[in-house]
Amino acid sequence: MPMSEKLQPEWKYQLQGLRGLNPPPKLNKPALLVIDMQRYFCDPDAPAYGRDFDATVEPVQALVGAFGKLGLPVFATRYYSKDDNDPTARWWNATLEKDSPWVDVDPRIKLPPGSKVLDKHLYGTFSSTDLDERLKALGCDSVVICGVMTDLCCETTAREAFQLSYTVYFVGDATATSDYMLHFSALATLAHGFAFIVTVDDIIKLLEEK
Repeated sequence: MPMSEKLQPEWKYQLQGLRGLNPPPKLNKPALLVIDMQRYFCDPDAPAYGRDFDATVEPVQALVGAFGKLGLPVFATRYYSKDDNDPTARWWNATLEKDSPWVDVDPRIKLPPGSKVLDKHLYGTFSSTDLDERLKALGCDSVVICGVMTDLCCETTAREAFQLSYTVYFVGDATATSDYMLHFSALATLAHGFAFIVTVDDIIKLLEEK
């Protein structure tokens, strides 16, 4: 059973009382951030493949399709190692070269025309790309975050977005990591201080209300 299916029924009970479980505000000028949905994580033959990462492709694509249908901004990220001295490379004792085929966005993610793919070499998208400038140029005031991994690149990006005054919608059933408890712990932390924890259906409903 995918991580999201194991987790979702527990949200309202185990996360109740946290601000991020309050009804989320209406979407005004959102952008979708598709974090690191790469072959490196989603391809069964890849070094960092995880079944839960693979299971995230379908809900992520549902969000991509919904944003694309409305002509709303979609940004995807690709992680790679800048060099052997990158903090992530040092921590994991592993490098992912920029020219590796594993860096590519999973082909099942059909990004709409006009989408931007941003390359990064750190967990946080804002700290290693020009995403903030791009969002400000588009007049965006909120971000919807999906992808992998929940507790690393997705969570770090959510925290950065909050610090930059964006309203953050974190899609719990369109994110995944390597362990159920890490996933839930990240959702709890984000719900406590940084983000509204939502589902794919929540976001689609909010988009329909725009």
